[in-house]
Amino acid sequence: MSLLLSTRAAQIGDSPTLQINAKARALKAAGQPVIHLGGGEPTYPAPKAAVEAIIQKAQSRNIKYTPSCGTPALKKAVLAYTQQHYQHAFAMSQVLISAGAKQALFNFLLAAVQPGDEVVFPAPYWVSYPEMVKLAGGTPIVVKPRQGLRVSAQEIIKAVTPHTKAILINSPCNPAGHILDEDFIRQIVRFTADRHIFLVMDDIYHQLVFDGSRTPNPCAYAEDLHHMVLINGVSKLYGLTGLRIGWAVSENEELIGAMGRMQAQSTSCNSDISEVAAVAALNGPQDCVKDLCAVLEDNRNTLLEELSKIPHIRVEKPQGTFYSFVDFSHYNADSNALAAYLLEKALVAVVPGKAFGAEGYLRISFCADKDSIIKGVRRIGRALTESAPGGK
Repeated sequence: MSLLLSTRAAQIGDSPTLQINAKARALKAAGQPVIHLGGGEPTYPAPKAAVEAIIQKAQSRNIKYTPSCGTPALKKAVLAYTQQHYQHAFAMSQVLISAGAKQALFNFLLAAVQPGDEVVFPAPYWVSYPEMVKLAGGTPIVVKPRQGLRVSAQEIIKAVTPHTKAILINSPCNPAGHILDEDFIRQIVRFTADRHIFLVMDDIYHQLVFDGSRTPNPCAYAEDLHHMVLINGVSKLYGLTGLRIGWAVSENEELIGAMGRMQAQSTSCNSDISEVAAVAALNGPQDCVKDLCAVLEDNRNTLLEELSKIPHIRVEKPQGTFYSFVDFSHYNADSNALAAYLLEKALVAVVPGKAFGAEGYLRISFCADKDSIIKGVRRIGRALTESAPGGK
């Protein structure tokens, strides 16, 4: 008699980004000169304040459990950060600290979504959104743009049904790097408030923007923030992906309390060392954020210059994040096959667009060093010129 796994386990797929990372690491371990342009973490060094806090905490030899929903010190730092960037004051009872922004989002879905509920979000989307919604028992409703990579607010609104529990927005967008403009955010904020459905703002990249751009502040368009959830963390902004610290902020204290109970019964609490380091990063000098943006903007420009030398591709200039989303459909509309080909033929790791809900595209990261970006894109160009599979 076989031991059967749950239906839930059978419904959930592997993370394509983690699969690409694993294959790239295996090739590197075998001595192959792989260039990784699929990564989602800056190579920029950790802020000095965070490193010093880690050392001091470790030397204290007092590394214990923390309060399940976050230490008071970190909650205060997050609330100060939120007030500065959203011009709105929240209370200590309205913030939850989690093991990364991903857990904060998953806690929301577990606390808010029931079987039969729908969560609406635009494509292209972060690869985990559909799987996380399904894990929570909900139905992901993907709104695809009629052309290009941007949906309109009205297209999102039209996808809402009586079963919709939440709209999920990520701006700047992973993988395309575009910023949703003020009119879009204003319409969605007011619509969700009027319809009494949740609006989840995945703002993990909200300060990583270029060319003097700014992301619209959703709090500016709402009279009542009871329906809004702000998700953020230190991973991208400070290059502290290894800390695994994120948070959710909402005036809906009942929701935050329920999210905290989900967390308490799963991971119990966050890392003591990580929380101390996150406090130091948030409260310390913020020059590191400006420096990281400058490096990423320079890298983006280098990437776009190199991509312009490859014929028959299309790319929109990223306004933020550290990703570009490039249409390679002329060479092969099957992005999984093309990504596998480039890893094998060119030894360059990129992420297939199918994972983001946009077939024919590849996500290329520009958070690697500039030399790797130049060499990697040139390898891609040569491989496509020589013998791209399925080319037109």
